[in-house]
Amino acid sequence: MMLSKEKCVLAINTWKKNRTQFSYLKKKIDPTTVFHFSTSDCDWIKENNNHRTFHAYAGVYNEKFILIIIPLDSDGKEIDLEQYLTKSLTYLSKEIVLIETDVVTTVSKTTISKNLDVTKFQKEINLPTYNEPTITERASVNNIKKWKDECLDWFYYECKESEGQNVFRAFSIPFADLSVDGENQNEVIGLFGLKHSSIYNTLIPLLIFLKKSNELNALKIIRSNNNQNTSETNTLDWAHPCPPLCKDKLDFKLLDMDE
Repeated sequence: MMLSKEKCVLAINTWKKNRTQFSYLKKKIDPTTVFHFSTSDCDWIKENNNHRTFHAYAGVYNEKFILIIIPLDSDGKEIDLEQYLTKSLTYLSKEIVLIETDVVTTVSKTTISKNLDVTKFQKEINLPTYNEPTITERASVNNIKKWKDECLDWFYYECKESEGQNVFRAFSIPFADLSVDGENQNEVIGLFGLKHSSIYNTLIPLLIFLKKSNELNALKIIRSNNNQNTSETNTLDWAHPCPPLCKDKLDFKLLDMDE
């Protein structure tokens, strides 16, 4: 659904005012719901976004929790549009299957002497290497399950400890999460997760995106792909919530805009 900028600001401020009340949060977010991004939704983001990330604001419209998608320009600044794409929480219509393929490389080395005698034979097996915090399917399933089981406890804790001020208002999302170069764009499902942060020593909400493959009900996690800078790629593997991960809150122009 597309919403005018004015209605988006209203929805963002509605969430801002009410996220301090646990009873309100409990009614707006069902732990078992997800976001469905259609092919046309993903195409809209791809056509309008010119940066490696884009923003998604939390809002409430028509009494429903929504994500408001804000594309960025090449400098990482929010693009001013008359209306923006919004997605509400819905239930899964059927079970899904997450696919993870571990690639094991086997290298056989045979040494042959000048006399054509086999003098040495060795086999090297290179197992997959997971360089955390790169998201693997196993880790993501744990994050998703933790959200389902503990998100209401997390909301309750934050409402008591910080009066809801640490409850997310927006996310910075890697563009790769909803766009895969070189592949036909299929439907994408976005799920909330909870991930422990060793820096903040607390649980951090995140968004995990799954892309439907050609197999029936099979999905794969979309993650960044940048072989030139592994550490940068890892930091882009999940959507950063604001708060608490607001490196520059001024980048989120709609956070404190008047209705």
